[in-house]
Amino acid sequence: MAGLSNLKQCPPFSALSDPSFRPNYTTELSSYPKIHLKSELHNSSAQCFYGGQGFVPVNEGVLKRIIRTFFEGGFWESLAETRSQTTREQAPWLGRTGDYISQLLGIATSLKLKVFPHAQDVSADRIAEFVETRDWSDSDVRFMAWNCHIFKLAVAGIDDVVRIYTKNTNAATTVLKSATQTQITCMAWRPLSATEIVIGCSQGLCFWVVDNTMILGRTNAPSQIFKHPAKLPITSLQWNKEGNLLATASIGDRSIIIWQPDSGRMEALKRLGPPGSLLKWSPGNDWLFAGTVDRVFRVWNCHNHWSTERWTVGNVGHVQSACWSPCGRFLLFVSTTEPILYRLQFVRQTMLKSAKDEKEVLPIADLNACSIDENKSLIGGPVQQLAWDPRGNYLVITFKSTNHISIFRTFITKYDLQISASFYLSGETASEYPSFVCFQPLYKDDDQTVLTIAWSSGRIQYYAFD
Repeated sequence: MAGLSNLKQCPPFSALSDPSFRPNYTTELSSYPKIHLKSELHNSSAQCFYGGQGFVPVNEGVLKRIIRTFFEGGFWESLAETRSQTTREQAPWLGRTGDYISQLLGIATSLKLKVFPHAQDVSADRIAEFVETRDWSDSDVRFMAWNCHIFKLAVAGIDDVVRIYTKNTNAATTVLKSATQTQITCMAWRPLSATEIVIGCSQGLCFWVVDNTMILGRTNAPSQIFKHPAKLPITSLQWNKEGNLLATASIGDRSIIIWQPDSGRMEALKRLGPPGSLLKWSPGNDWLFAGTVDRVFRVWNCHNHWSTERWTVGNVGHVQSACWSPCGRFLLFVSTTEPILYRLQFVRQTMLKSAKDEKEVLPIADLNACSIDENKSLIGGPVQQLAWDPRGNYLVITFKSTNHISIFRTFITKYDLQISASFYLSGETASEYPSFVCFQPLYKDDDQTVLTIAWSSGRIQYYAFD
């Protein structure tokens, strides 16, 4: 550990001021939208229309109610209705039948979990365990995505609404909301398109076309909805460079699904092992990184009939976050069990090998928690998220249990990567922590590198690097 770059090498935190208030950043960021999602969530909830008094209650029979619940909510909802107090009062024999069915299913589920320990129900708490957003279940901002070609920022909120912002506006110009879009986990704008965005959620994939005809207040709907083959939630998605293939993963399924949205076709990349949790497509379309809910992770070769290489991290845990360098030659990742940043290197479609003919995974930074000022403020520990800027000069790291953001300088050559700790960013208060971070794409060669930070308070901050 002594030879690794570490957080103790950074300048004192007290020497840094909030970058959003620095004079030299006012000009560059003055046209960016000022977003505070908590206030927008409050306002939107206050404007909801409740029309319950306008409906007349209808009495329906027990069987009719159970059948209706089955078609509206599925088998489990209808079973819950069968076992409800209302059903027991009206038809006791149906309630007892529902209890017997529930007991049998419970026995079958326990046996299944003993044989397949990863085949658990995909609950919201379990989703929160594997996504890159910190405290996903309670976070006002659950995901952010920049358009690759024009100034559009999509922000997914805890209310299952995606708000899209443009320059010189402090309110969303477009709102994407649908009954089929619940528990949003991820989203991405389609490459080579200025208007198409796909949103991953518990219902599957919602494709939207965002154009000038979408006016606030108008009822809209996704252009396409794709369901996971096993009706599971989508927990990670990634477009390839051309935007003709979309890779998705679900923490309830071992397979990585490769979709062709234009034709509606799909291909499942199957391997024995734990379900997938995290996908990262390399910038050049050469490799697809796939983390799982266990210590296994894979890198798929996209040019060799989807062949794959398999690794493991430690004895327990899983890969929490990963990112590719802009050149596609280096992959950085962290696990949940140790605060160490690791590197994998790829050159000319061939992985570098050590003398023992094994794939080379190198530790390059020690991220153990340490004190950074006289108040003993801590930074470091288990990592929440990694983000690498489009030029490959800055690596941003957020943490699960400490509230400051660590910035590392990175220096990339053809066959080597060097990294050094640089400085920290923090919130407006000691209790504010970053929920999600991402970099804005470079629309022109002379664009500044801009980091977008969603804080736990619901505010979104922009930081422009020199």
